[in-house]
Parts: sequence; C-alpha cells; structure tokens
Amino acid sequence: MSYTILEYKTLDSTNTFLKTHYEALSHLTIVRTRHQTAGRGQFDRTWSSKPNDNILCSILLKDIALDKVEFHKQWVEQGLIRYLQNQGLSVTFKAPNDLYIGTKKICGILTESKSDAQRFNYVVIGFGLNVNQTDFEGLNATSMALELKHNLDVDGVFESLIQFLLSTYGD
Repeated sequence: MSYTILEYKTLDSTNTFLKTHYEALSHLTIVRTRHQTAGRGQFDRTWSSKPNDNILCSILLKDIALDKVEFHKQWVEQGLIRYLQNQGLSVTFKAPNDLYIGTKKICGILTESKSDAQRFNYVVIGFGLNVNQTDFEGLNATSMALELKHNLDVDGVFESLIQFLLSTYGD
C-alpha cells in the first residue's frame, strides 16, 4: 500500500495543513508535527499539547464514496483502541470522538471533510494521542506514560501505531 509521511517541527494544525494542501497531496498522506500552535478538537475546541510529548497527526483520505466515510472513521477509531489495548491499556470510546481510560481522556479524534454530490474530495482524520505528557493543567486527561508508569519513545510509538493502522486499512 502506498502512503506518505510528512513530519514538521511546528504546524498550526495537522488537519488544517491537509485541508489546505489536499489537492497537491496523495491519498494516505499522513502529517505529523511535534507541536501545534492552533490544535483543534470537536466544535473548534482548543487542543493543547506539550511540544515533543505526544502524537499529533492527521491522515488524508481522498476520493471517498459518500457511503464509505463511516468505515474510514471507524478504521482510525478502532485502530487506535486496538493499538492501545495491545499496549496493555484498557481504552473505551466516548462519543462523539474521544478515547478514555477510566474517566480520563487519552486521545481526541477530529474528522473533517469536503464533498460534492457524489464523493468526498477529502476526509481528514486527525488525532492527538497523549504519550509522555504528565501535566494537563486542570484537564481531566491521562497519557500512556502515566498509565504505564514509564516514559515511552514517542517516535517509536508513532511508527508502530502508523504501521498498525496501515496494516488494518481495508479490514
């Protein structure tokens, strides 16, 4: 399967980047940044993250049939859940777009799209996964490091997570 990974030190938002440049990018382009200056969640809520501590990325899917968008959203949601469960974490989905461990959020997912009458020109599925961050400034959140009781190699987690997601694409 053909895919592209683009990595940046800082972006305003990985979703915004893909939406802005989707015409020049290929299907299954994955954008990752170490820091977002204008990260967003559902309903334009702010998503803040300490630089270099978490996975901030978005996946561009192009030319998607209108009746297949739910499949793609489920692919990322279920892939994240299964990946985290494989790491020994007990994760649940909380509608409309969050992953929780107990009562604490570990991951947010944001899906945005553009369509015409027949197809989605693009579907961008972004997610922020808390990996090593331990201070959430009053937010009800957790991270892989807090739950597993040790820091992780963020790059290693990113690489294994993306490979896991790609291996399940089309399941």
